[in-house]
Amino acid sequence: MNRILAFVLLTFSAFAFAQTPQLKSGSTIFIEPMDGYETYLAAAIVKKHVPLAVVLDRDKADYIITSSVSQQVPTQPKTVINNSATATINEGDSGNHAFETGFAQGAQAAAQRRAERAARGSTTVSIAVADPLTKRVLFAYSTSKAGTNNQLQKTAEACAKSLKEFIEKSDESKK
Repeated sequence: MNRILAFVLLTFSAFAFAQTPQLKSGSTIFIEPMDGYETYLAAAIVKKHVPLAVVLDRDKADYIITSSVSQQVPTQPKTVINNSATATINEGDSGNHAFETGFAQGAQAAAQRRAERAARGSTTVSIAVADPLTKRVLFAYSTSKAGTNNQLQKTAEACAKSLKEFIEKSDESKK
């Protein structure tokens, strides 16, 4: 019985003292090639003053950043026609037509916004920072930006900003 109790206590104490992996300030990172996006991400890391050093040799990196980039090319906006907004209110009606008319107008406006967003195009990016030895993901982030100008740069800067905040939060928790 004592052996079982000792084993249980030893096991739980190992879990209690085990620390969650943290991304350390001043560490080196390697950014996996991703059709040129790695350049945007490296530039954003420098611009946003993320406390990491980007290296070009994977073997010299403490951590590896992988990314996934998806771009939707701009399209021509579609014309949305909605004839359901024409309603008449009868004398004995409970007033639901006003609600239905408002709902139809809202749906039409939403469809128009979706068409305008598609006309501008969009970029969606996901990144993950992993320890190459343990293969554990320490940080992951995803963002999407719409518009025709600098989508890749904007998404890279959003990723860098979030990464910086994560590292600063980890550094504060150590104190």
